[in-house]
Amino acid sequence: MTVYLAGSIRDGNVQDIEWRELAIQELSPYAIVLNPLAGKSYDAAAEQWTIFGEDSAAKYIVKADFWCVDRADVILFDFRSLAEGYPSIGTLTEFGRSTARSCLRFAILAPAYKGHNNRQFPGLHPFLEQNVAKSFLDPFHAVAFVQTYCMATAANDSNYWGGASSV
Repeated sequence: MTVYLAGSIRDGNVQDIEWRELAIQELSPYAIVLNPLAGKSYDAAAEQWTIFGEDSAAKYIVKADFWCVDRADVILFDFRSLAEGYPSIGTLTEFGRSTARSCLRFAILAPAYKGHNNRQFPGLHPFLEQNVAKSFLDPFHAVAFVQTYCMATAANDSNYWGGASSV
């Protein structure tokens, strides 16, 4: 099982880092966790991101994140920044790319998120409503659910194959 942690990465915003740290801690025993922050660090004084100590490059970021989206069995999207007015273009692009393939998508939505303000489609935007298996109001419940899913899937795979390798 491979889980990708998609969501905003805003300069100096600890919320964007802390939920990923929680997810990595809780999911790593049961899944391979792909983190878009791997190798990235933010220097607040220089107001600059680096990747493994080198200047950050848009081409690398996009290619690396798409590689993760293309390989994940499960993608946990943190959309809480939408309620704060942050456009989260990268996360929305990853979400769109993920809908072109078979993977399980979960979303974290802030309680303040009012969704799609439209009489015909009140509540969640139709693309979220139709493409997210389950949404959560905080990262703790989302991570706990994904952890349980990973554990159950691993147990089912073991039972299915009788605990022995098929190779």
